[in-house]
Amino acid sequence: MDPMDNELKKELAHGPFGQNGFNDSLRKRIEERIDNHVAVRRPRRWGAWSAGVSAVLASALVFLFVTDSRPLPLVQQEAAEKLEIQQPSAAAPAPHGPDWEASVRSALLIGLRSDAPAAEDPQAPSTYRTVLIAPDRNRLQKTAEGEGILMPYKLDFWKIGNERKANGSQEAHTLTAHLASAKPKTSSSANRGNPAQTVVSEKLMFAGNRYVAVAQTTAAKSGAAQSPAHQDYVWVKELGQIASGRQAPAPLLEPHVTLRSVFAATAVPVLKELKPAPPSARSGHGEPAAADLSGESWTIARKQGKWTAQIASYDSEAGGTAYRLREVPLALPPSVVSHDELAVPWRDIVRVQPGAVDAFSSPNRDMVAVVTEQNIIIYPYADQWIPIPLMTLPLQPKESVVMIQWAMGSYVELWKRQVKAYLQPQ
Repeated sequence: MDPMDNELKKELAHGPFGQNGFNDSLRKRIEERIDNHVAVRRPRRWGAWSAGVSAVLASALVFLFVTDSRPLPLVQQEAAEKLEIQQPSAAAPAPHGPDWEASVRSALLIGLRSDAPAAEDPQAPSTYRTVLIAPDRNRLQKTAEGEGILMPYKLDFWKIGNERKANGSQEAHTLTAHLASAKPKTSSSANRGNPAQTVVSEKLMFAGNRYVAVAQTTAAKSGAAQSPAHQDYVWVKELGQIASGRQAPAPLLEPHVTLRSVFAATAVPVLKELKPAPPSARSGHGEPAAADLSGESWTIARKQGKWTAQIASYDSEAGGTAYRLREVPLALPPSVVSHDELAVPWRDIVRVQPGAVDAFSSPNRDMVAVVTEQNIIIYPYADQWIPIPLMTLPLQPKESVVMIQWAMGSYVELWKRQVKAYLQPQ
């Protein structure tokens, strides 16, 4: 028997409790008894229950450790990623950057013209360079660069550049073209028929599959006081018509390609509507010349991602020594431009790159190039335009695009070898 119980019985045997019966000492002893009773019995139940729970937890921890020994944060991260995959999203995540670069299979050959500031020397010759951008070891990069315009023509490459000529007291810088694998021919500075005007400078405006667009500035020869000091013209020519060794007759007598010969019958109603004044109307006197229904003088220029044909009119509105250009509402045929389709709407390009002045995309639809005043930025294209740059080609001041050519398939590696050999000869 508990000693406390024995003491309590003895106290009860003596009659009623003193001090009003249930005093503080008795209450305290009873509470201590109850507490001791509970304290003795509770550990037995809690111990058995906690032992069972501990066994279960220990088994679970062993199972997790054996089946997945990775750190818990990694497991949580993977679980979160799985949850994100299961959740519907408004737009699917874009593929990883290196995969875009590895998916590019096209090569881009760019011809660039750099003009001297007009304030320094308006007659200073333009300079040219060609850059090849191609995939190399799954990375898009500049694989070759060199002076001049390297133009693919039929099964060969031709080189276009400036040629300096001395004609009496005048110095001329004209364009010349020659087979890239051969040495250029020496041209003659003699002018057939002793024309009153002589070409003093030429500028390349466009180089395509077969044709080139040329801007000319002429000067009056000594003794030809009736001619203005300088006159400007624009012409479209076949590549062979600026080949090395060509003679330099009067500009109006030089061989060139008319607008009507390129567009055929579709050019007739356009020329009748525009009624361009021919180049000969500038130097004549009396009645104005009839409208030029052949389109003798025209050019090809870039406008918001497209090559466009522009007819020149030499009427009085153009001024004494200039011409006025008007856009021809006809798409250039494949004989002039083999590929001229922009995969991204111009409004989307300007929204992403507000400084864009031009843009073009590959026939493979695997890259988009955006031109600003300072750079050419190459972006990937995989079913949609991905506005994350793959590479940037810096531009020189006053530099513009005059040629865009593409290689695909087996021609990519062929161009990489040939272009490098022609632009960077050892």
